[in-house]
Amino acid sequence: MFNLLAFLFIITGLLMLAGRMISNNIRLLGMQSLVLSIIAFYLAFSGGMDGHMLVVGLLTLLVKVIVLPRVLLNLVEKLKVNREISLSIGLVPSTFIGLILIGLTYAYVVPVLLKEVQVGSHLLSAALSTVLLGCFFMISRRSAFSQLMGIVVMENGLFLCAIAVTGGMPLIIELGIFFDLLVGALVMGMMTHQIKGSFETLDTKYLNKLKG
Repeated sequence: MFNLLAFLFIITGLLMLAGRMISNNIRLLGMQSLVLSIIAFYLAFSGGMDGHMLVVGLLTLLVKVIVLPRVLLNLVEKLKVNREISLSIGLVPSTFIGLILIGLTYAYVVPVLLKEVQVGSHLLSAALSTVLLGCFFMISRRSAFSQLMGIVVMENGLFLCAIAVTGGMPLIIELGIFFDLLVGALVMGMMTHQIKGSFETLDTKYLNKLKG
């Protein structure tokens, strides 16, 4: 079960690297968050009705699967910027590098560098791979939308890593993260309006013009 969910978790991040349509990437991000919520629900019910994981699963479903994608899709529709044109690295090289990052995590990072960590599935490898994919997603794209999505992908990976190693973070920290994501989405919405209005593009490289 966990192996299948781990595979789905990774493949959504890899497909985001291979995609140019921002709206499709937002939906893939929602699917990845849905997989994360399913993992949380599974742990909640398989562990004798763990209230902590149940709350986390519900919050993930509400914030990352429903609210955040809807906010981003509304912004894409309003600003009419559905196609990613600000690529630092091409789609094919990005996908290839993503595969290399996944391979390194499975072949070296987890079995060699983290061999002392005892986990019963591929969740840790999937989590660390996703953190790297999210980081590289931010590097390879310059759109303000992609910057925010890369952060959420990295946060998904870090959260899955916490689940794989320790069974989850303290609830108060998770609540703070969800709140930060909502605030970040709202701030990003205002920023994209300003960037679009000032430069007629969402390419963040033009923010260099604001330097003194």
